[in-house]
Amino acid sequence: MPQAQLVGKDRARKDALASIDDLERRFARNVNALIHEIDNHIKALTPVNTGQAVRNYIWMRDATNSIVFDAIDNGPPGPTNSMSLGEEPRRAVNEAAAAASLSSLGAAANPFGEFVLANNAPDIKGLELGTLPGPPLRSRSPQGMFGITESYFNTLVAAKGMFR
Repeated sequence: MPQAQLVGKDRARKDALASIDDLERRFARNVNALIHEIDNHIKALTPVNTGQAVRNYIWMRDATNSIVFDAIDNGPPGPTNSMSLGEEPRRAVNEAAAAASLSSLGAAANPFGEFVLANNAPDIKGLELGTLPGPPLRSRSPQGMFGITESYFNTLVAAKGMFR
């Protein structure tokens, strides 16, 4: 009695696995890109005086950071309230220190998990609410940073999805 044979079964299985691998690589690349975009966006909105607020943007995987880092003092902050965001003398060194947590995430290697961005700086709540630095100075981010970044992130995902 003749037996039926599936011709091309092994090839179809190999193609399906390759397609899944490609999808996972694209997903990992996109998750990594979105995390970096969120990180850049929120830091760009954060005013810097001492540098502590921007220094404490810490990314973790499947956990929340509970440490408060001191700002890196690389000289006088200058008249930051009269500067544009991004021009502050203490921004770059403190952003770079915070970026170490981002580079250790491993989102590009394994995008499956929970990625948490936390900030435990004592002044972060006042900065987010637009109440700091307080009169007679004005807030340089009166709309906050987290809410604006969340809206931005949701817009990116809605417009482009997770597979760009």
